[in-house]
Amino acid sequence: MARLSQIDEVMFPVESCPVFACVPTDQGERHMPASDTKAIVNMNTHKVVGVVSKGYRLVTNHQALQWAYQCCETVFPETKPNEWLVKNADSPKTGSHCFIDLVHHTALLDFCFVPASNRPDTYGPFIRLTNSYNGSRALTFHIGFFRKVCSNGLILPKAVVSFRFNHQRREIGEYLNFAVANNQVANLKKALTIYLGALQDCKVPHNELVRLFCLILLIRQPAEVKPDDPMRIEWEYVYSHITGLCRKYQNDFGNTAYAVFNAATEFASHPIQSRCVRRERHSYQRLAGTWLAQFQEECQQPGFSIPDYIEKMTRKKKSSTREPPLFQNIDMPVLPGFL
Repeated sequence: MARLSQIDEVMFPVESCPVFACVPTDQGERHMPASDTKAIVNMNTHKVVGVVSKGYRLVTNHQALQWAYQCCETVFPETKPNEWLVKNADSPKTGSHCFIDLVHHTALLDFCFVPASNRPDTYGPFIRLTNSYNGSRALTFHIGFFRKVCSNGLILPKAVVSFRFNHQRREIGEYLNFAVANNQVANLKKALTIYLGALQDCKVPHNELVRLFCLILLIRQPAEVKPDDPMRIEWEYVYSHITGLCRKYQNDFGNTAYAVFNAATEFASHPIQSRCVRRERHSYQRLAGTWLAQFQEECQQPGFSIPDYIEKMTRKKKSSTREPPLFQNIDMPVLPGFL
């Protein structure tokens, strides 16, 4: 499905408008005001982008972006607002919600992760703003990290720096509080370096790279389909793309979990269009960050092995969801280098 990907596309003007219900009468119908709801309308297209409760606090994307600059300045006091730039914007075509990323345009906030190969890998932080006009998502500001050579990003679990405000008048006033504890960001960078170091030290058998990738992002094969089914063709395209990403980072970092993780974050940051790809970029990047934090602890346990880990997690996911299992018995083409 087409999405809005330019900042100007998500900055359309909106207004809240009353909602009326059509009530049948003997004389035809009568329009009665629905006092407990209101509609949020895109004033450029005059289309409704959301129907919300009476107490809903409307925050325009323009206002939310101004607060995001304030968040950047508070979390990173050594920077100035004009040093932050809008890097990405992402929204469904309806404009019902959006994600906007702000990045610092200098190297002031960079930090280096140095893997075993002694080749520095530079990371930088970004702040992701989330806003919605239909009440589906709270107004949030997450700190994420991206690998600067390729802009592949991730968002670590909610236990780290993030700010969340429900769209209610009692929570969102004229100002927002972005208080951050001392050394919280420094500790976050340190934790990320530890996480990545554990991935670099974790070896992954050649034939398990793609399976681990799919486990990280919960990419699932469709249920068993016939050879000429269009869904099979779509899955073969997705499978080929995933395999290519794994091969690319395998060449850079060897048969390691760090290679698979980089392949997963590239996919998360640039998801392809397919019915087999069911999540937004924001969701995939959060999956990558959550998996990273959990896996770092597990891979250092005595007796840990990737094949056992994949089988255990596959069974766990299968038992906790009604979706198809992660791996079906669909015969897939064997691509060069992944026998």
